[in-house]
Amino acid sequence: MKTLFSVLALSAIASFASAAPVNTECPVKEGKPVKATLTTTHKGKEIGFCCKGCKEKFEADPAKYEKAIK
Repeated sequence: MKTLFSVLALSAIASFASAAPVNTECPVKEGKPVKATLTTTHKGKEIGFCCKGCKEKFEADPAKYEKAIK
């Protein structure tokens, strides 16, 4: 049981570590800083956004904003 708990704990830590966004500015409202907790995964990368509305716009049409991702 302790081993299972250790594996689950390490998995949770690894998922938090990999959740950091690759960008520092919002791809929808360029120039606005991203919130590290407001992300979506796109093409294997965590993309950060400044607000929920920008995240929703990106998810509806990611190709429109891909050039803004650095």
